[in-house]
Amino acid sequence: MSFSASHLRLPRNRRRPHGVIFITALGVIVVLSGLVLVFAQSMRTEAIASANRMSYIQADAVEQGAEKWVLAQVEVNHGDAVTITQTPAAGIQVGNGYFWILHPNPDSDQQYSFGITDESAKLNINRGGETRLMGLPNMTQDVADSIINWRGSQQMPNGADTSYYDSLPEPYDLKGAPFETVEELMLIKDVTPEVLYGFDLNRNGVIEPAEAAASNGSAMFGNTSTTDSRGIFNYVTIYSIDPNTTNDGQRRVNINGGGFQNQLIQLLGQQKASQYLSKAGFGGRGRAPQYGNIGDFYTASGMSKVSADIKLVADHLTTGRPSQKITGLVNVATAPKQVLMTLPGLTESDADTLIGARSGADTSTYAWVFDALPDKAASIVNLIASRSYQYSADIVAVSGDGRSFKRVRIVVDDKTPPAQIVYRRELTSLGWPLPAALRESLKAGRGVPAEYQETTNTVGF
Repeated sequence: MSFSASHLRLPRNRRRPHGVIFITALGVIVVLSGLVLVFAQSMRTEAIASANRMSYIQADAVEQGAEKWVLAQVEVNHGDAVTITQTPAAGIQVGNGYFWILHPNPDSDQQYSFGITDESAKLNINRGGETRLMGLPNMTQDVADSIINWRGSQQMPNGADTSYYDSLPEPYDLKGAPFETVEELMLIKDVTPEVLYGFDLNRNGVIEPAEAAASNGSAMFGNTSTTDSRGIFNYVTIYSIDPNTTNDGQRRVNINGGGFQNQLIQLLGQQKASQYLSKAGFGGRGRAPQYGNIGDFYTASGMSKVSADIKLVADHLTTGRPSQKITGLVNVATAPKQVLMTLPGLTESDADTLIGARSGADTSTYAWVFDALPDKAASIVNLIASRSYQYSADIVAVSGDGRSFKRVRIVVDDKTPPAQIVYRRELTSLGWPLPAALRESLKAGRGVPAEYQETTNTVGF
């Protein structure tokens, strides 16, 4: 049987489909394009994460550099609080990044200030009595007495005692020992965040619009000698300790002990020293007088009227044991009005007088105080100092591109060089503490605005 070619033709309804390969190719292209987009997005995310990580590392390195800078300033200017606190500390460049050191302005809660803070310019809560504690802004008698009870130096009737702390839902013991940090005040009865920090939620020293709004109108913008919208944190410390030695590290001489009269002769000369000693009751055959306050000796001898002579002897004399460290002296050359007013007997007018006088005075000793307040200097001289060895720095470091920042507060002790960091607290979680425009300028590649650079220590809000 034979077949012709016509018998091999396919039926007309069995035609081969057209465009299948093209459609398949389009599907493959769509899938591949999707994968490319996914991978591209993943790579973009990784690139952003990597850039953020690099910015964080840079900010961290800048912050560590800022700590070294603070240590260097304190060491180079050993004891010289005026120079240390007046050193500009705004927008200092480290590599591609920058750092600022926040310093709350005691006169305004609407102005950013920058610089290292003198801890001896504050009231030491381990030494201040009720009257001095009551001199702090926003302070009440109950809180002042509770602070004294907590540290165990004595028991005040208006302060919280053991029974109060035992009655709390989560009880704890009354410490009965000195404070170890200022933040420990939060354990004291009636000390709330508002008492300690006021309305300054991010603790940068400025009451910003959002913080003012959060206070429901309670924020006080015109700070006075008795009120402060930022609480008491900026005016109290536990770190101020003086080694009770001369500026060059030599032992001081106790005016109630042996060798005092010879020391005074060496410092002032035979004739002048003999006059002062005789008037103060020394040199006779009877028992030499004892002075509990060196100011009493200045008054009794008549030296309180001659500040030039006080300047020669002030750094060499003491009423305490020469080996004893003195806690809580206030550096009158750097203390703000709010702290000066905690000194016994001083009024707001006295504090203003001291602040006005010190700007042109030789503050290497406290002799200038006798010129500024001749009737009151002798009564406070045992509570004041002319030098400082403990400083704090609220460091804000930011990467050069503005992506990342780090904020750390440190306390530095330079009693015995080299200076050492004795306290560190991370504050980054409180948020960016400077105007947002500053970081936006860095992100846009415009650098740091001139008003936030190291040529100034204050910036208006």
